[in-house]
Amino acid sequence: MNQTQQALPTSFPPDFTAGYGQGNLALAQINTTPGDLAGNARKIMAALRLAEQQQVDLVIFPELALMGYPPRDVIVRHPFLVTENLKWLEGIAQNTGQTYALVGFVEPRLPKPSEKRIGKTAFNAAALLGEGKIQAIFRKSLIPGYNEFEDYRQFESSPVSGAIGQEWLTDVTLNPPLQGGQGLITVHGHRYAVSICEDLWNDPEFFEHPHYPHNPIEGLMAQGPQALINLSSSPSRSGKEAVRHQLCAHVAQKHGTPLVYINQVGTVDELAFDGGSRAYNAQGQLFSRAESFQEQLLIINPLKGQGRIAPLPGDQATETTDASASPCLQPPAFQAYDTADLARTYQSLLQGIRDYFAKTGFQKAVLGLSGGLDSAVVAVLVADALGPENLLTVSMPSAITPDENRRDAQAIAENLGCPWVEIPIGAITNAFTQEFGTVRTSLEAFWGPTDARSNAADNVQAISRATILRQLGNEFRALPVATSDKSEFYLGYATVNGDMSGALAPIGDVCKTKVRALARWLNEHRPATLKTPRNVLPASVITKPSGADLKRDPQTGVLVTAETELMPYEFADEVIWRLETLNQSHAQMLETPFSYEQQHPITPDQKVEWLNKFFDRMSKAVFKWFVAPPILITDGGGSIAKSDYHHPIVANRIRWQGHTPSEIQTLLTKSHDR
Repeated sequence: MNQTQQALPTSFPPDFTAGYGQGNLALAQINTTPGDLAGNARKIMAALRLAEQQQVDLVIFPELALMGYPPRDVIVRHPFLVTENLKWLEGIAQNTGQTYALVGFVEPRLPKPSEKRIGKTAFNAAALLGEGKIQAIFRKSLIPGYNEFEDYRQFESSPVSGAIGQEWLTDVTLNPPLQGGQGLITVHGHRYAVSICEDLWNDPEFFEHPHYPHNPIEGLMAQGPQALINLSSSPSRSGKEAVRHQLCAHVAQKHGTPLVYINQVGTVDELAFDGGSRAYNAQGQLFSRAESFQEQLLIINPLKGQGRIAPLPGDQATETTDASASPCLQPPAFQAYDTADLARTYQSLLQGIRDYFAKTGFQKAVLGLSGGLDSAVVAVLVADALGPENLLTVSMPSAITPDENRRDAQAIAENLGCPWVEIPIGAITNAFTQEFGTVRTSLEAFWGPTDARSNAADNVQAISRATILRQLGNEFRALPVATSDKSEFYLGYATVNGDMSGALAPIGDVCKTKVRALARWLNEHRPATLKTPRNVLPASVITKPSGADLKRDPQTGVLVTAETELMPYEFADEVIWRLETLNQSHAQMLETPFSYEQQHPITPDQKVEWLNKFFDRMSKAVFKWFVAPPILITDGGGSIAKSDYHHPIVANRIRWQGHTPSEIQTLLTKSHDR
């Protein structure tokens, strides 16, 4: 058995009996890389060989497993990859025997000689392989184009969701309509319907506002399959597991048919895929589930309802099997310190860091460790993901850095067992300030006095620290890691080419209040199998007020904290939650009470002031979102990651408070008079 096979643990049902024709299926939950056809194909073959050893009828792989999901525009700009993926597909097919395989791949969409091609150049497809050849082709019907999905840029929607037939072997241009029985495959005497990811996610009885006018599953189920199979690449987000479980249970119960769901695992840039492949019986009850965030070969029998249940990460629960209950229809409530999602968040961030480094060819990281909350949490995450020996932590105090922060930074590094070095930046910032003072004097003759509101003098510290980290990264082939969190990104409370600088922003989709809750969780719940113990974060780090340590109040001499300059983070984070989850306007937020108001009574004027400040700062911060490094997406409602949200950089004239009819008329009159 080769190394790839050993890395794929196999889970069997308690009363499993090997042998063809019994209806045993294997769900190959693998971690693929877009464009790595050779690497992905080897993983597919390794899983296929393991399934063959148990005489499994069919081994099922995730959506686009051969090409890797999401391929994004690489298959459009470099179409030779599509041709290459066909060669690999045929090569895998030639190595199949009685154990069949369902493999996701990119199918070229070419016109017949007498036709002109209209639309995209490819289908998101899956191939049934067996007996040494390609037996049938399936195409995805619903192509998503919301949130992190941009499949519509590369793939054409198939008019049907089901088997296309063997004609593809000789003529890939054929696309016959789905007709009697063609929506099914028969493997060792058992009939299965096959769908791909989004085709499962449009049941009008489950979703209050379906995205598409038709539900492809209805046509497939009308063919009378013994089980429905769904090949998926579904990203992990807060609350997604509950929705996924309820949807699968609903569809299985609604049609009285077992449902088999295979999901990929691993992270691609900003998107984390959590696996959690599973199967439901005809009553909508979950009877088997793979591990989350781990590669695994899960063997099940949907016809007998046999399989193993793997634990969910942390305290996410799927005990409920009430398929009639839809979490999609229940508006959530904001909780500043929600602990229910912390275990999944931790595993998602760990996987994201580990895969980002491994798939880009890096092993080591360098991190500025200030002794503050954000850098401390990121240090724990990176050390856990890469190993503490692969993380260089750097303390870079200035003249105003509190001694407590320096001690905390060193304590964290020592607790984690990371290499640690202190590089004071006082001489660097003094030299820069002195040299720049000469330039400033000459420039003022052209542009006038500098902006008194500018933070340029303070930001020299952040920029100097980022430069040091970049230099260390170049010297030791290590990637610098940014430490800005989601709240800071929204409020623009981060320095371009400063603390925003880095190759990856692990907590860029985690709000400040959740970062603080995560810090407490890390101290109490990190796995005991790690190289470093629990309670690595000093209590002072978790409780101290957040701030950049860049300036002191000129009157009191006290360091200026973030909340002093901005607003309470609990309030700001609820604004973010209301924007992303409820899509509320400025006016709607004024009309409804915040959780913060219930704990800390504030005046209406104070609320207006904070809301106005938030929206004003957000508008001015958008350009920073575009220069930010990749952000690991973890939140449920939305993020500012480039894979998830596209906000025009120049759209900073939005009047967030709206206009009254009289204001509109006044503005229109002034425009006409002009």
